Amino acid sequence: MKQLYLFITCFLLSFVQAKANNLAIGASPIYNSSAQTLTFTISWDNSWSISSGPSNWDAVWVFIKRQNCSGNNNWVHQFVSPTSGDHSAMSGGSASTLVSVDGVTDGMGVFVKRIGTNVIGNVSSQTITLKLTSTNPSITTSATDNFEVLGMEMVYVPQGNFYLGDGRSTNTSNFSAGNTTQPLLINASIQNAGLGSYTNYTSGPQYGCSVSLPSIFPLGYNGFYCMKYEISQGLVVEFLNALTYDQQAVKTTARGASNLPNVDGVYFNNNWAGFQTYIPTGNKGTYNTVPAKFYTAYPHIPENLSWQDLTSFLDWSGLRPMTEFEFEKACRGTLPPVAYEYPWGNTSINSACCDYSTTRTWTIAEGLSNFNNNNGPIRSGFAATSGTNRSQAGATYYGIMEMGGNLFEQCVGGGNGYNYSAFTITNGNGVLNTNGLADVTGWPSNGGVNSGTIMKGGYHYSQSTGYNIIQVSDRSFFGGSDNNSVGKDNANGGRGVRSF
Repeated sequence: MKQLYLFITCFLLSFVQAKANNLAIGASPIYNSSAQTLTFTISWDNSWSISSGPSNWDAVWVFIKRQNCSGNNNWVHQFVSPTSGDHSAMSGGSASTLVSVDGVTDGMGVFVKRIGTNVIGNVSSQTITLKLTSTNPSITTSATDNFEVLGMEMVYVPQGNFYLGDGRSTNTSNFSAGNTTQPLLINASIQNAGLGSYTNYTSGPQYGCSVSLPSIFPLGYNGFYCMKYEISQGLVVEFLNALTYDQQAVKTTARGASNLPNVDGVYFNNNWAGFQTYIPTGNKGTYNTVPAKFYTAYPHIPENLSWQDLTSFLDWSGLRPMTEFEFEKACRGTLPPVAYEYPWGNTSINSACCDYSTTRTWTIAEGLSNFNNNNGPIRSGFAATSGTNRSQAGATYYGIMEMGGNLFEQCVGGGNGYNYSAFTITNGNGVLNTNGLADVTGWPSNGGVNSGTIMKGGYHYSQSTGYNIIQVSDRSFFGGSDNNSVGKDNANGGRGVRSF
């Protein structure tokens, strides 16, 4: 843990190691002001790059926040060079043979990923140096600025054909080839032309978008990165501690009129008792001036989020929401659909209830999922080992974890007359509005009924509503749900994706 240094008006973010799979980023990045570089270490477990089967790899999305203590003390996004060759990965004084650094066109961050193919295993500590750019909105930079390097594990979902829907006939809102019960093949032709009217993919107008879906709408055919795990409380603490007081106030008062960041013990979410993200004694903010410092004792547990909180986090971190089409692609991959299948590819399901500890103590079983537990979500990253298969680990075709159970996955999509056709692959820009909300054109602005959002994958107590909501192709919430509107984040989580 990085020690927190609290100044009168300027503070460092609290570093919380992302424990889902032991991602560790060095707590003290080194800034070279003359070379305009930032150097830090990184390591993580259970990494891969394979050329058969899913033919994909994992990576860490790394981005930087910056603070100048002589200005308004706000944290801003630090852009980096989009040119991969401007960055370096070293180990023991030589060029790394384990990882490389991939720049992205918008300079929002980089992907650190494995070198080679058919390699599996842990990534030991590597030294990464990133080249910074001069683009830093709203602050004047200095040689003594604070920096925070943040990261999250991602999985690459390659470009390619896949099926929407699983062919079942008992759920009329299920994706299908128009009015039939046949799964719909999404290929390059459909992506390039656009999916079009609801008649092409559902059985009725209430089940699809009110406007034809154009070619710019992400159907899942094109490649994208997806977070390997759900957004954790540790990551949300980092996010909250980077906001201004006024932005924090909007996010806390949405849960109660007196819930302000200048009060000890105020919570961010309405998580289960004892597992909240909150302001500990002595870390409250100063009204309209100094933001509060949030804390969680369970950084490894996924965070409950409303749609606005989810999209705020994604915009801040340079990611975007996934569509429900991309959800099915990320789960099913290139395999033929199985009727009523869960994200791990079959119809087996077993409870993984109820470990809140920092260790994985549950027993490996086919169809492992946290779905029969009314005590809340549990740690991301189930008991996968080199000897477990996809079903025993509860993993999707591409190795993405907990897409079924734990917390709902909030996606763009659904029906009931809402128009979400303007949603594109545009990623977040790292900047939020004065209320701490996402400001990306085309993103649904709020959750709730008829909002252009849909909840997929079920949650930790799906037994109460039926196991069907955990299934890949289930669209029980095609009309949206009030549960993910402002101030109602119970059982809703999510993760981000990134196009590049």
